[in-house]
Amino acid sequence: MSRERTSEVGGASVGVPAIGSGARALTLGLATLSTGLVAGVFYAYSVSVDLGLAAQPDASYVATMQEINERIQNPLFFASFFGAVLFVLAALVVHLPGRGSGRFRLIALACLLYIVGGFLLTAFVNVPMNDRLAAIDPDAPARVLSQARDAYEGPWNLWNSVRAVFSTLSFAALVWACLLRGSGGKR
Repeated sequence: MSRERTSEVGGASVGVPAIGSGARALTLGLATLSTGLVAGVFYAYSVSVDLGLAAQPDASYVATMQEINERIQNPLFFASFFGAVLFVLAALVVHLPGRGSGRFRLIALACLLYIVGGFLLTAFVNVPMNDRLAAIDPDAPARVLSQARDAYEGPWNLWNSVRAVFSTLSFAALVWACLLRGSGGKR
């Protein structure tokens, strides 16, 4: 006989542990998906967008980065970028009962890596740099555009690569957590 508690929900008997297990699986899956999507965006910038922009003259570089920074602020990107924070935190909370497990430790690590190295780094480093670049008139004199690019490109690319690494490590920790069997953390 199962030791599962049951309760009546809408006239049907529902297993309480099954609900908790479903919430853990759902939040872990959504955290993994959203974190992977954001890590992919940061990675794609590092291995393609930044390289393509590096070949552009200053005026084109400034105008294109301004457009990219404006266009990335859209509901689909925000859903994954902010969703990753919410989902890794939700996964951490619903896995609290197994806080001694390998799965919990991996989720906690992923949470720390993504929030600090992906989310906060974006909010406090890359976005302020984007805002400063947005203030530059794309029709400014060549000297102004060159100075703006010099102040922006190298540091922005560096910090984007750092957040790509942190977000990818977060994603890898969540994938590993998904591969562990049960909340006990065994494979």
